[in-house]
Amino acid sequence: MPTLACLLRGINVGGNKIVKMALWRQLYEEMGFTNVRTLLQSGNLLFDPASDEPLESLQPRLETAFATRFGFTADHIIRDTTQVQAAIANNPFPDAATNAPNHLLVFFLSKAPDAASAAKLAALDTGPDRLHLSSDVLYMHFIHGAGKAATDPVKLLRLAGVTGTSRNWTTLNKLAVLMAG
Repeated sequence: MPTLACLLRGINVGGNKIVKMALWRQLYEEMGFTNVRTLLQSGNLLFDPASDEPLESLQPRLETAFATRFGFTADHIIRDTTQVQAAIANNPFPDAATNAPNHLLVFFLSKAPDAASAAKLAALDTGPDRLHLSSDVLYMHFIHGAGKAATDPVKLLRLAGVTGTSRNWTTLNKLAVLMAG
């Protein structure tokens, strides 16, 4: 089984839902995973699974263990090396990746939005910002940065009927390098 990335949503932001990365690594090691490592303090953990457990059962098991250990829930988005590399390869905004990598966010969604929700996203007026949905990956290029954007990513996810978490282009590429190593 290839290396997996567990991407958490909404931890260590604004002093809320604080998770020490060393404690999160320890939890996964106790669960029998190997080669457990983290990137930054924003909810990026890489690990090698101990078995070929399907992601459909692994994800809820990880969420339950996390909630038990830390006392709160956090969405866990699991992706393998191939999926992370595909998200990079399929980037519809290569100019943003080159010229403003921290303004390009890649959202990994809990599932692909249904056709009606995808159509709603496609019809949105996002102003100068650019949006592209590709199955369970949503790309957002915030022209002036996410902090100054009129488009609210949380509302986009609600409109799409999914949950998800984003990583900027720079972080995503660091994850891919670590996963391939």
